[in-house]
Amino acid sequence: MTVEGSRLPSILFEGDRPGVPAAGAGERFALGAGPIEEQFPAGGDLPEAYGTQQVLVTPRDPHWLYVHWDLTRQQLRDYNAQSLHKHLVLRVSRTDPAQADAAPAPVGEVHVHPESRHWFVHVAEAGAKYAVELGFYRRPKGWTRIATSAPTATPPDMVSPDTNTRFATIPPEVALARLVDIVSAGAQQKHSLAHALEELRLAGHPELPPLTAGDPPKPWTLQQERALAEVIKLRQLGRLSVGSLDITELVQNGLRLDLSSLAALGWTGAVSSESSPHGGAPAGPAGFWCNLNAELIIYGATEPSANVTIGGEPVKLRPDGSFSYRFALPDGQYELPVTATSADGTEARHADLKFSRATECIGDVGQHPQDPALKLPTPENVV
Repeated sequence: MTVEGSRLPSILFEGDRPGVPAAGAGERFALGAGPIEEQFPAGGDLPEAYGTQQVLVTPRDPHWLYVHWDLTRQQLRDYNAQSLHKHLVLRVSRTDPAQADAAPAPVGEVHVHPESRHWFVHVAEAGAKYAVELGFYRRPKGWTRIATSAPTATPPDMVSPDTNTRFATIPPEVALARLVDIVSAGAQQKHSLAHALEELRLAGHPELPPLTAGDPPKPWTLQQERALAEVIKLRQLGRLSVGSLDITELVQNGLRLDLSSLAALGWTGAVSSESSPHGGAPAGPAGFWCNLNAELIIYGATEPSANVTIGGEPVKLRPDGSFSYRFALPDGQYELPVTATSADGTEARHADLKFSRATECIGDVGQHPQDPALKLPTPENVV
């Protein structure tokens, strides 16, 4: 196969067809050159849990951990029955990599719902390693451990001091095959094509259009960071700095950047390096500022076969009987009555949830960006 007169190396096509096995003990297992027929069992769902009793912890952001424990319903019932509080407890400890032999320092405990198999845990210190132990109390001082997670590190809660961004472009006026030949002859093989072309253009290669290094980039001001956040509508992220995880969340939530508009503004290259971990606004001489907002999360659980209403609106339960809803919470007073009725209609439970918010500000306190899809906590918005 050739591209503009250049033959592609045969190594790129290795693996497309099965090779001929060498003679020997392994020859009996050769499947030949024909297609492999894959058969999968028809129907069936994956189990809710496998019962390994393992605890998995992963950081959600610098101050929140996501904890999941693999217990079946029967295992949960057995442990809850043995527990003094009739539910499980998460013990969070901080580990010090520099002192491998030292015992982890406990930083808190979280009592979880009896039916829960996962939980978000807040940790005060960012950029640290944490381990989570799952267990329960048999009596006030009798702790029983079920499992302990492996240590996991939270990212630092700061903006990277490296604010330089490098752009690498490939000249469209030169054929790709010729670019490959130029790079192969005059640049180090360890570099990418775009990086190698940049070095050759800075060195003044006669076949490549000139490229000047230009003035060193200036650090972005707070106003520029906030303007960028407004342009790409970072409402659901709750921060102003942009990193790769932020872009992933934007794409998952349906936001698409208009690349044609960016091209019209002169964005002709691709970012080759960007360092911007999660964090707040960069420290510097810019004026002090503060943004604030609040949201409301309603969650609960009952028998999976029960009927639940919030404000008279029926609620769809998850397979384990749990449910949750997220609302905006502006200033005002709100009320949401919740009713759970057994499948046969013989029993019912009811709760009147009442909420109010009254904000008083001292100084210039702005409104923090919020997901525009959030609605008020009223019965007609329970969907």
